Amino acid sequence: MSRTISALTRCALLTLAFAVGTSAFAQDVKLAGKTISVYAAGGGYSLYARTLAMHIGKRLPGDPTVIVKELPGAGTLMSANYIYEAAKKDGTEIAAVGGSVATVQLYKTPGIRFDPRNFVWLGSISSEVGVAAATDRSGITSIQQVLDRKMLVGGSGPSSGNVVFPTLSNGLLGTKFEIVRGYKGSEEIALAMERGEVEGVMSWNWSSIKSARSDWVRDGKIRILLQLALSGHPELKGVPLIADLAKTDEQKAAVELVFASQGMARPYILPPGTPQPIIAIWRKAFADMLADPAFEADLKKLNLDFESPMNGPQVEAMIARLYATPEDVLNKVNGLMTVK
Repeated sequence: MSRTISALTRCALLTLAFAVGTSAFAQDVKLAGKTISVYAAGGGYSLYARTLAMHIGKRLPGDPTVIVKELPGAGTLMSANYIYEAAKKDGTEIAAVGGSVATVQLYKTPGIRFDPRNFVWLGSISSEVGVAAATDRSGITSIQQVLDRKMLVGGSGPSSGNVVFPTLSNGLLGTKFEIVRGYKGSEEIALAMERGEVEGVMSWNWSSIKSARSDWVRDGKIRILLQLALSGHPELKGVPLIADLAKTDEQKAAVELVFASQGMARPYILPPGTPQPIIAIWRKAFADMLADPAFEADLKKLNLDFESPMNGPQVEAMIARLYATPEDVLNKVNGLMTVK
Protein backbone atom coordinates (compact mmCIF):
# COMPACT_ATOMS: atom_id res chain seq x y z
CA MET A 1 0.00 0.00 0.00
CA SER A 2 2.89 2.34 0.72
CA ARG A 3 4.02 2.23 -2.91
CA THR A 4 0.57 3.34 -4.09
CA ILE A 5 0.35 6.19 -1.56
CA SER A 6 3.78 7.57 -2.44
CA ALA A 7 3.02 7.42 -6.16
CA LEU A 8 -0.29 9.18 -5.66
CA THR A 9 1.45 11.87 -3.63
CA ARG A 10 3.80 12.49 -6.54
CA CYS A 11 0.86 12.60 -8.93
CA ALA A 12 -0.94 15.08 -6.67
CA LEU A 13 2.08 17.39 -6.69
CA LEU A 14 2.28 17.14 -10.45
CA THR A 15 -1.42 17.95 -10.70
CA LEU A 16 -0.87 21.21 -8.81
CA ALA A 17 1.85 22.17 -11.27
CA PHE A 18 -0.36 21.34 -14.23
CA ALA A 19 -3.29 23.27 -12.74
CA VAL A 20 -1.28 26.45 -12.88
CA GLY A 21 0.03 25.84 -16.39
CA THR A 22 -3.14 24.63 -18.11
CA SER A 23 -5.99 26.85 -16.94
CA ALA A 24 -5.70 28.99 -20.08
CA PHE A 25 -5.46 25.94 -22.30
CA ALA A 26 -8.81 24.64 -21.01
CA GLN A 27 -10.55 27.54 -22.76
CA ASP A 28 -8.91 26.70 -26.10
CA VAL A 29 -9.48 22.92 -26.22
CA LYS A 30 -12.99 22.16 -27.45
CA LEU A 31 -14.16 18.66 -26.47
CA ALA A 32 -17.79 19.39 -25.51
CA GLY A 33 -20.17 17.23 -27.52
CA LYS A 34 -17.36 15.05 -28.84
CA THR A 35 -16.71 11.35 -28.29
CA ILE A 36 -13.34 10.18 -26.99
CA SER A 37 -12.33 6.75 -28.31
CA VAL A 38 -9.99 4.63 -26.19
CA TYR A 39 -8.50 1.77 -28.22
CA ALA A 40 -7.71 -1.40 -26.28
CA ALA A 41 -6.69 -4.92 -27.25
CA GLY A 42 -9.22 -6.78 -25.11
CA GLY A 43 -8.62 -8.74 -21.91
CA GLY A 44 -7.07 -6.77 -19.06
CA TYR A 45 -6.35 -3.81 -21.36
CA SER A 46 -10.07 -3.35 -21.97
CA LEU A 47 -10.93 -3.74 -18.28
CA TYR A 48 -8.50 -0.98 -17.35
CA ALA A 49 -9.68 1.15 -20.28
CA ARG A 50 -13.34 0.86 -19.28
CA THR A 51 -12.48 1.96 -15.76
CA LEU A 52 -10.54 4.91 -17.17
CA ALA A 53 -13.53 5.75 -19.39
CA MET A 54 -15.76 6.02 -16.32
CA HIS A 55 -13.51 8.65 -14.75
CA ILE A 56 -11.56 10.61 -17.36
CA GLY A 57 -14.36 12.43 -19.22
CA LYS A 58 -15.37 14.63 -16.30
CA ARG A 59 -11.77 15.82 -16.02
CA LEU A 60 -11.61 16.96 -19.67
CA PRO A 61 -13.04 20.31 -20.80
CA GLY A 62 -16.63 19.97 -21.94
CA ASP A 63 -17.19 16.61 -20.20
CA PRO A 64 -17.04 14.58 -23.45
CA THR A 65 -18.41 11.05 -23.84
CA VAL A 66 -15.70 8.37 -23.53
CA ILE A 67 -16.04 4.94 -25.12
CA VAL A 68 -13.75 1.93 -25.44
CA LYS A 69 -13.15 0.36 -28.84
CA GLU A 70 -11.52 -3.05 -28.88
CA LEU A 71 -8.77 -3.44 -31.45
CA PRO A 72 -7.36 -6.95 -30.88
CA GLY A 73 -4.49 -8.47 -32.78
CA ALA A 74 -0.70 -8.67 -32.35
CA GLY A 75 -0.98 -7.85 -28.67
CA THR A 76 -1.27 -4.05 -28.51
CA LEU A 77 0.78 -3.55 -31.67
CA MET A 78 -2.27 -2.78 -33.84
CA SER A 79 -3.41 -0.08 -31.41
CA ALA A 80 0.06 1.48 -31.37
CA ASN A 81 0.33 1.43 -35.17
CA TYR A 82 -3.11 3.00 -35.51
CA ILE A 83 -2.41 5.80 -33.05
CA TYR A 84 0.91 6.56 -34.74
CA GLU A 85 -0.35 6.52 -38.33
CA ALA A 86 -4.03 7.36 -38.44
CA ALA A 87 -5.40 8.70 -35.15
CA LYS A 88 -6.82 12.21 -34.98
CA LYS A 89 -4.59 14.72 -33.25
CA ASP A 90 -7.48 16.63 -31.67
CA GLY A 91 -7.48 14.72 -28.38
CA THR A 92 -10.37 12.43 -29.30
CA GLU A 93 -8.36 9.22 -29.82
CA ILE A 94 -6.00 7.54 -27.35
CA ALA A 95 -4.87 3.96 -26.85
CA ALA A 96 -4.02 1.57 -24.07
CA VAL A 97 -0.81 -0.27 -24.94
CA GLY A 98 1.53 -2.67 -23.23
CA GLY A 99 4.73 -1.45 -21.63
CA SER A 100 6.71 -3.52 -24.13
CA VAL A 101 5.56 -1.16 -26.91
CA ALA A 102 8.08 1.33 -25.52
CA THR A 103 11.04 -0.93 -26.34
CA VAL A 104 10.07 -2.85 -29.49
CA GLN A 105 12.23 -0.59 -31.64
CA LEU A 106 15.27 -1.53 -29.56
CA TYR A 107 14.60 -5.17 -30.44
CA LYS A 108 14.06 -4.45 -34.16
CA THR A 109 10.68 -6.14 -33.88
CA PRO A 110 8.98 -6.76 -37.26
CA GLY A 111 5.60 -5.21 -37.93
CA ILE A 112 6.09 -1.96 -36.06
CA ARG A 113 5.42 1.26 -37.93
CA PHE A 114 6.25 3.72 -35.17
CA ASP A 115 9.02 5.17 -33.06
CA PRO A 116 7.90 4.80 -29.42
CA ARG A 117 9.79 7.96 -28.45
CA ASN A 118 7.50 10.03 -30.65
CA PHE A 119 4.27 9.06 -28.91
CA VAL A 120 2.79 11.40 -26.33
CA TRP A 121 2.84 9.28 -23.17
CA LEU A 122 0.02 10.26 -20.82
CA GLY A 123 1.10 7.99 -17.97
CA SER A 124 0.68 4.44 -16.74
CA ILE A 125 -2.08 3.28 -14.40
CA SER A 126 -0.09 0.51 -12.79
CA SER A 127 3.09 -1.45 -12.77
CA GLU A 128 2.56 -5.10 -13.51
CA VAL A 129 3.85 -8.51 -12.65
CA GLY A 130 3.53 -10.90 -15.52
CA VAL A 131 3.73 -14.60 -14.81
CA ALA A 132 4.50 -17.87 -16.48
CA ALA A 133 1.61 -20.23 -15.78
CA ALA A 134 1.00 -23.90 -16.54
CA THR A 135 -2.29 -25.77 -16.60
CA ASP A 136 -2.86 -28.54 -14.09
CA ARG A 137 -3.18 -31.10 -16.91
CA SER A 138 0.33 -30.24 -18.14
CA GLY A 139 1.93 -31.82 -15.07
CA ILE A 140 4.35 -28.88 -14.83
CA THR A 141 4.62 -27.53 -11.30
CA SER A 142 8.02 -25.79 -11.31
CA ILE A 143 10.01 -23.58 -13.67
CA GLN A 144 12.90 -25.97 -13.16
CA GLN A 145 10.99 -28.58 -15.20
CA VAL A 146 10.92 -26.17 -18.16
CA LEU A 147 14.71 -26.19 -18.12
CA ASP A 148 14.53 -29.93 -18.84
CA ARG A 149 11.43 -30.44 -20.99
CA LYS A 150 9.45 -28.62 -23.68
CA MET A 151 6.39 -26.58 -22.65
CA LEU A 152 3.87 -25.46 -25.28
CA VAL A 153 2.78 -21.85 -24.65
CA GLY A 154 0.36 -19.59 -26.51
CA GLY A 155 1.61 -16.47 -28.28
CA SER A 156 0.09 -13.55 -30.20
CA GLY A 157 1.87 -10.67 -31.98
CA PRO A 158 5.64 -10.23 -32.35
CA SER A 159 5.78 -7.38 -29.81
CA SER A 160 3.62 -9.17 -27.24
CA GLY A 161 5.16 -10.28 -23.99
CA ASN A 162 3.88 -13.81 -24.59
CA VAL A 163 6.23 -14.01 -27.60
CA VAL A 164 9.07 -11.69 -26.56
CA PHE A 165 9.55 -13.09 -23.05
CA PRO A 166 9.65 -16.83 -23.81
CA THR A 167 11.96 -16.19 -26.78
CA LEU A 168 14.38 -14.27 -24.60
CA SER A 169 14.12 -16.77 -21.75
CA ASN A 170 14.94 -19.65 -24.07
CA GLY A 171 17.96 -17.98 -25.63
CA LEU A 172 19.31 -16.35 -22.50
CA LEU A 173 18.39 -18.67 -19.64
CA GLY A 174 17.99 -22.06 -21.30
CA THR A 175 14.26 -22.66 -20.84
CA LYS A 176 12.40 -24.78 -23.38
CA PHE A 177 9.22 -22.83 -24.13
CA GLU A 178 7.76 -23.69 -27.53
CA ILE A 179 5.52 -20.88 -28.77
CA VAL A 180 2.28 -21.63 -30.61
CA ARG A 181 1.63 -18.31 -32.33
CA GLY A 182 -1.40 -16.71 -33.92
CA TYR A 183 -3.74 -16.09 -31.00
CA LYS A 184 -5.29 -12.62 -30.90
CA GLY A 185 -4.67 -12.00 -27.21
CA SER A 186 -4.70 -13.36 -23.69
CA GLU A 187 -8.36 -14.37 -23.79
CA GLU A 188 -7.83 -16.60 -26.85
CA ILE A 189 -4.76 -18.11 -25.21
CA ALA A 190 -6.81 -18.84 -22.08
CA LEU A 191 -9.39 -20.66 -24.21
CA ALA A 192 -6.57 -22.62 -25.88
CA MET A 193 -5.34 -23.64 -22.43
CA GLU A 194 -8.85 -24.86 -21.58
CA ARG A 195 -9.00 -26.88 -24.80
CA GLY A 196 -5.57 -28.40 -24.19
CA GLU A 197 -4.04 -26.85 -27.32
CA VAL A 198 -1.25 -25.38 -25.21
CA GLU A 199 0.12 -26.19 -21.77
CA GLY A 200 0.24 -22.62 -20.53
CA VAL A 201 1.52 -19.15 -21.20
CA MET A 202 4.80 -17.34 -20.64
CA SER A 203 3.52 -13.81 -19.92
CA TRP A 204 0.06 -13.30 -18.52
CA ASN A 205 -0.47 -10.34 -16.25
CA TRP A 206 -1.30 -11.34 -12.69
CA SER A 207 -3.98 -8.64 -12.49
CA SER A 208 -5.67 -10.08 -15.59
CA ILE A 209 -5.67 -13.58 -14.13
CA LYS A 210 -7.24 -12.30 -10.92
CA SER A 211 -9.96 -10.40 -12.77
CA ALA A 212 -10.77 -12.90 -15.52
CA ARG A 213 -9.72 -16.32 -14.21
CA SER A 214 -9.61 -16.08 -10.41
CA ASP A 215 -11.41 -19.44 -10.19
CA TRP A 216 -8.47 -21.08 -11.97
CA VAL A 217 -6.17 -19.96 -9.18
CA ARG A 218 -8.68 -20.86 -6.46
CA ASP A 219 -9.37 -24.33 -7.90
CA GLY A 220 -5.75 -25.14 -8.75
CA LYS A 221 -6.35 -25.27 -12.50
CA ILE A 222 -3.12 -23.37 -13.10
CA ARG A 223 0.23 -23.23 -11.36
CA ILE A 224 2.20 -19.96 -11.30
CA LEU A 225 5.78 -20.90 -12.21
CA LEU A 226 7.64 -17.60 -12.47
CA GLN A 227 7.22 -13.85 -11.94
CA LEU A 228 8.22 -11.82 -14.99
CA ALA A 229 9.22 -8.59 -13.28
CA LEU A 230 12.17 -7.04 -11.50
CA SER A 231 10.16 -6.77 -8.26
CA GLY A 232 7.79 -9.44 -7.01
CA HIS A 233 4.08 -9.06 -6.30
CA PRO A 234 3.11 -9.26 -2.60
CA GLU A 235 0.48 -11.88 -3.44
CA LEU A 236 3.04 -14.18 -5.08
CA LYS A 237 5.50 -14.74 -2.28
CA GLY A 238 7.57 -17.85 -2.85
CA VAL A 239 7.23 -17.72 -6.65
CA PRO A 240 10.70 -17.12 -8.17
CA LEU A 241 11.55 -14.03 -10.21
CA ILE A 242 12.89 -14.23 -13.76
CA ALA A 243 16.08 -12.59 -12.48
CA ASP A 244 16.61 -15.58 -10.17
CA LEU A 245 17.40 -17.67 -13.25
CA ALA A 246 20.14 -15.28 -14.42
CA LYS A 247 23.63 -16.46 -13.50
CA THR A 248 26.01 -14.00 -15.20
CA ASP A 249 26.27 -10.22 -15.24
CA GLU A 250 25.41 -10.22 -18.93
CA GLN A 251 22.26 -12.25 -18.30
CA LYS A 252 21.25 -9.96 -15.45
CA ALA A 253 21.72 -6.82 -17.57
CA ALA A 254 19.63 -8.28 -20.40
CA VAL A 255 16.86 -9.33 -18.02
CA GLU A 256 16.80 -5.83 -16.53
CA LEU A 257 16.47 -4.25 -19.97
CA VAL A 258 13.61 -6.47 -21.07
CA PHE A 259 11.58 -6.47 -17.85
CA ALA A 260 12.02 -2.84 -16.83
CA SER A 261 8.96 -2.04 -18.96
CA GLN A 262 6.80 -3.95 -16.46
CA GLY A 263 7.17 -0.87 -14.26
CA MET A 264 4.99 1.01 -16.78
CA ALA A 265 2.74 -1.87 -17.75
CA ARG A 266 -0.54 0.02 -18.33
CA PRO A 267 0.40 3.14 -20.32
CA TYR A 268 -1.81 5.35 -22.51
CA ILE A 269 -0.71 7.28 -25.58
CA LEU A 270 -1.73 10.16 -27.83
CA PRO A 271 -0.46 10.42 -31.43
CA PRO A 272 2.72 12.29 -32.35
CA GLY A 273 2.05 15.83 -33.40
CA THR A 274 -0.76 16.39 -30.91
CA PRO A 275 -0.84 20.12 -30.10
CA GLN A 276 0.70 21.12 -26.79
CA PRO A 277 -2.53 22.53 -25.28
CA ILE A 278 -4.25 19.16 -25.80
CA ILE A 279 -1.26 17.30 -24.33
CA ALA A 280 -1.35 19.51 -21.25
CA ILE A 281 -5.10 19.03 -20.76
CA TRP A 282 -4.83 15.25 -21.12
CA ARG A 283 -1.84 14.90 -18.82
CA LYS A 284 -3.53 16.93 -16.12
CA ALA A 285 -6.71 14.87 -16.47
CA PHE A 286 -4.71 11.65 -16.25
CA ALA A 287 -2.78 12.78 -13.17
CA ASP A 288 -5.99 13.95 -11.47
CA MET A 289 -7.61 10.59 -12.16
CA LEU A 290 -4.68 8.70 -10.62
CA ALA A 291 -4.97 10.82 -7.49
CA ASP A 292 -8.70 10.10 -7.05
CA PRO A 293 -9.48 7.39 -4.44
CA ALA A 294 -12.72 6.60 -6.30
CA PHE A 295 -10.70 5.54 -9.36
CA GLU A 296 -8.56 3.22 -7.25
CA ALA A 297 -11.69 1.80 -5.61
CA ASP A 298 -13.25 0.97 -8.98
CA LEU A 299 -10.06 -0.81 -10.06
CA LYS A 300 -10.03 -2.85 -6.86
CA LYS A 301 -13.66 -3.92 -7.46
CA LEU A 302 -12.43 -5.64 -10.63
CA ASN A 303 -9.35 -7.11 -8.91
CA LEU A 304 -7.16 -4.85 -11.04
CA ASP A 305 -3.82 -3.80 -9.62
CA PHE A 306 -3.05 -0.15 -8.88
CA GLU A 307 0.63 -0.41 -8.06
CA SER A 308 3.13 2.42 -8.56
CA PRO A 309 1.24 4.49 -11.17
CA MET A 310 3.30 6.92 -13.25
CA ASN A 311 2.58 10.25 -14.90
CA GLY A 312 3.59 11.13 -18.45
CA PRO A 313 6.98 12.73 -17.73
CA GLN A 314 7.93 9.76 -15.51
CA VAL A 315 7.11 7.32 -18.32
CA GLU A 316 9.11 9.36 -20.81
CA ALA A 317 12.08 9.47 -18.42
CA MET A 318 12.02 5.67 -18.09
CA ILE A 319 11.91 5.28 -21.87
CA ALA A 320 14.89 7.61 -22.21
CA ARG A 321 16.87 5.46 -19.75
CA LEU A 322 16.03 2.28 -21.64
CA TYR A 323 17.15 3.80 -24.94
CA ALA A 324 20.48 4.66 -23.31
CA THR A 325 21.20 0.95 -22.73
CA PRO A 326 24.80 0.03 -23.68
CA GLU A 327 25.16 -1.27 -27.21
CA ASP A 328 26.69 -4.60 -26.19
CA VAL A 329 23.64 -5.46 -24.07
CA LEU A 330 21.30 -4.43 -26.88
CA ASN A 331 23.22 -6.56 -29.37
CA LYS A 332 23.02 -9.53 -27.05
CA VAL A 333 19.27 -9.19 -26.61
CA ASN A 334 18.69 -8.62 -30.33
CA GLY A 335 20.78 -11.68 -31.13
CA LEU A 336 18.59 -13.75 -28.82
CA MET A 337 15.39 -12.34 -30.28
CA THR A 338 16.32 -13.72 -33.70
CA VAL A 339 16.25 -17.27 -32.33
CA LYS A 340 13.32 -19.16 -33.83
